[in-house]
Amino acid sequence: MNITRDQAICRFFFCEDYSKENAARLSKKIEEFGSFDVCYENDPKRPVMVHLSVNRNDPTTFKRYLTEESAVDLEEAIEAKSELVSERQVITFLNEVNKPADPQNEAVYCLQEVDTKEIYESFISKTECMNKKSEVAFATWCSKTKVSYLGEPFTRKRSTGSNKRYRRLYVMKNEFRENAVKSIITSIPRYQNYISSLKKQGCTIIGYAGHNNEEYRKRLLNSMVQCLKERSLCDAVSVSWSCSAASNIASRDMNVNPELLTDLIGVEGDTQSMISYINSSVTDICLVAIDFAGLSTNVGDLQNFFK
Repeated sequence: MNITRDQAICRFFFCEDYSKENAARLSKKIEEFGSFDVCYENDPKRPVMVHLSVNRNDPTTFKRYLTEESAVDLEEAIEAKSELVSERQVITFLNEVNKPADPQNEAVYCLQEVDTKEIYESFISKTECMNKKSEVAFATWCSKTKVSYLGEPFTRKRSTGSNKRYRRLYVMKNEFRENAVKSIITSIPRYQNYISSLKKQGCTIIGYAGHNNEEYRKRLLNSMVQCLKERSLCDAVSVSWSCSAASNIASRDMNVNPELLTDLIGVEGDTQSMISYINSSVTDICLVAIDFAGLSTNVGDLQNFFK
């Protein structure tokens, strides 16, 4: 779930309703602290106040929130805009901007009916590595690379003299896209360099994802697994098909039908198989968790799990 800086300040730091007026007022309170800002470690719903120098020195631990750019910022960004320099970055951008499932953030995303041409035009100006591809070639490339928005089937809209095909997608608003590009080309590479350094030290990177909402469960879990493989460079990924974030980790998936996991792509096992692997491993383990509530909201159980 993408949470903006303004949302984090209002809802989760000062526990007030989100509005532009409240965000402006509360942001001034943050400014009064001096060289500090709100960041988050694992859960964006739990902001912490961190000195800016600490954030600069350790951006993988203390992550910055997505910010909405002003009109002046956008003009400056156009003059010195960031560019996606690889096909992998383009895929990440397309997956972030066009979501087939509801990301549950109306401030950043809105439901739209979009066709392939609109998606093509939304990114082609942000990269040179793809500018030789035509719209038709782009559609073929998307099919081969399996970008996530293809999970939403086409719908036809017939009108006089036309037969338009479109998809209903949750599309990131324009004012957030430049910062999304900057995050892709800066924050993600730094994070991946950190993960790579752990691998060089002999660590095994284990990914873990869970979801307890029955609606869109398969699609959301597959999206999480893909993110763990591609962004976090995980060597193996385990999932919990259905669990509460407050449930004891050791008791998860005790009675889950293993055939359910066959519907997921790139998954090695469930919570129980992950625990067995960790207990038997002779190498250090780095556990990367993806969930709206992280690995667990049960602090005591989390401490016991890592003992």
